[in-house]
Amino acid sequence: MGFNLSGIAINKNFEADFDYLQEKLGWNLEKQSEIDFEIASSNWKDEGICDVYFSEQGTLLFISMDRCTGSFSIENQNVLTFALSETSMAFNIIYTENCIEKRSIMQVEDHRMHDEGEKLAVESTSEDPSEIIWNQMGVVLGKPFWDIAPDAKATRYIFSISKPQLKKEAKSTKSEITVPKDGKITYESESDQGSIKTKKQAPNPIKTPATEKKWWEFWK
Repeated sequence: MGFNLSGIAINKNFEADFDYLQEKLGWNLEKQSEIDFEIASSNWKDEGICDVYFSEQGTLLFISMDRCTGSFSIENQNVLTFALSETSMAFNIIYTENCIEKRSIMQVEDHRMHDEGEKLAVESTSEDPSEIIWNQMGVVLGKPFWDIAPDAKATRYIFSISKPQLKKEAKSTKSEITVPKDGKITYESESDQGSIKTKKQAPNPIKTPATEKKWWEFWK
């Protein structure tokens, strides 16, 4: 079956500033329960769940793949948005520094559907997208994923839609890249076909359901 994980890694521990982090991500989360890292990092995260782990230097949030089709960014922080599906051999990588998108890769099986920005330092040792995700996650968190103990403390949150979020959702015009049944990539706006961003990104959007299959759902 392999790994089927998606989420966000940030190079700062936001445990003491979690409300601020939610504000920057445009989320409203309600704490549900204490869990361990083994549960937090389990495959196929449900749409309404956000499992959070704090390393000494970073924050790792596991969320659904639907929420990882676009990038997230935070002022003065390095953020890795990732989606890794070994079941479908589909991978999405977006890395930002201080709200500037530095690197983005989308790959399905052996086909690089999107490849923009300067290569990351971790790419000097491997061009395999799964290895890029694991290694860059370790760089951002200051700790390799594989060194985190299965029984390490983590926390489960659920997404709660508040009135401010509903307003943001109504105003959101963020387009998404989708893979229709014929296997051809379509862009919902011409701007999606441009090169890597070199300016500050807009606030993180709240995704709305799409009618076509996502890039990682093509095998279903």
